[in-house]
Amino acid sequence: MSNIGKLVKLKRLEKNMKQDELCRGICTPSYLSRIENNLVIADDGLYTLLFERLGINYRLIGQNSSLVDSRIENWYRNLLEMNEGNEDIEELKEFAQIAGEESYSKFQIVYCRYLLIKNDMEEADKLINTLRQVISCDTNRNFFLLANVLLLFYIKKNDFVKAIETGEKLIKQHGYECLGRKLELGIFYYNLALSYKNLYYYELASSYVKRALSIFKDQYLLERALACHIILGTCYNNLGKFQDSLDTYQLAERILDYLPKEEHKKYRFAINNNLGNCFEFQGKYLEAVNYYIEATKYLTYQDPNNAILNLIRCYYTLGDFSNAKKWIQKARSNDSGMIPEKFDIQYKVFETIMADNLTVECMIDIQKLSIDYFLSMNDWMLTAYYSKLFASLYESNNLYKQANSMYKLALQIRNENIQGENEE
Repeated sequence: MSNIGKLVKLKRLEKNMKQDELCRGICTPSYLSRIENNLVIADDGLYTLLFERLGINYRLIGQNSSLVDSRIENWYRNLLEMNEGNEDIEELKEFAQIAGEESYSKFQIVYCRYLLIKNDMEEADKLINTLRQVISCDTNRNFFLLANVLLLFYIKKNDFVKAIETGEKLIKQHGYECLGRKLELGIFYYNLALSYKNLYYYELASSYVKRALSIFKDQYLLERALACHIILGTCYNNLGKFQDSLDTYQLAERILDYLPKEEHKKYRFAINNNLGNCFEFQGKYLEAVNYYIEATKYLTYQDPNNAILNLIRCYYTLGDFSNAKKWIQKARSNDSGMIPEKFDIQYKVFETIMADNLTVECMIDIQKLSIDYFLSMNDWMLTAYYSKLFASLYESNNLYKQANSMYKLALQIRNENIQGENEE
């Protein structure tokens, strides 16, 4: 078994043992290092002692590896299909480590995905750190699986930059498409598109989500196809392709008719909210308000803050401060828990600029608080939007120096994002 050294390393790291602790009385740390990096093949007696210290019967390693591999693959397929099944995880773990390094690494990767589904981020993080040390970037099944698990891990952490880096690293491997089944590739493209969309790279996001959509349509995976249409419509809205956006959401509505009724509400929210975006981006604020209000009927199925902020923004633009303030009050009285800081700051912006006793000092204070926060979070879209909002306010108060500074910031962000997307 040419990779047996990697199994030694994987088990040692899993048990949090140092090299000298494992090899004491057996061999030198430098020789163990060579074993773990597959630079030498030791004799069976030495392997027997090392694995005994690791709690594994060396004589059983490699037995029934194909059966174990098939069982791990079946478990992974069930996880992708959101079907946990009745897999005995502890038993499979024992068989996998006996089957050898490749099988055990694959088990650990699939187990990591299981942890992510369970939202056990702390344990997943520990396991990922171990797997990174033993699985190299290469055109093989285990690296394909690890890249997909890492992509999901970073998405769950809202670290979309690292998610994209991970996805693009896999794409650079020649023949990566042959390493996974159609469903796996579709999920990979979808997650990569989601990451690009969340960083406002809409051209790239639309490109990858179209790949995912093509796969899901061919496989008759309607709910996944519907999720693709929602991302694609968002991209079209932000690229100014409004008719394409409307066509996309019409398709989404048709797909929804084929899904179980209990699945409809969460998608009704997304469809109506994004249709509101479509009309708002065209400056048709009354039409946008109608769709946003329709979306709020399904707030129990989504984070309410996005839809409420959309309404506040439209009412503010229409000069209807009364309704804008009502929706801020609704957000503040929501029973779902503490408002995330990202949204709380935006509510504070509108509360401040719609106040009857607004002063220049208050305006400058809330501008600095909000813009500094958005910049610290690398949220370029919100930085650009609120920069233009404050620029307009400063201009109306004859504060042209401050207005010019805000306009420059918004223009800088726009130019940098366009350049960044062109360089990808």
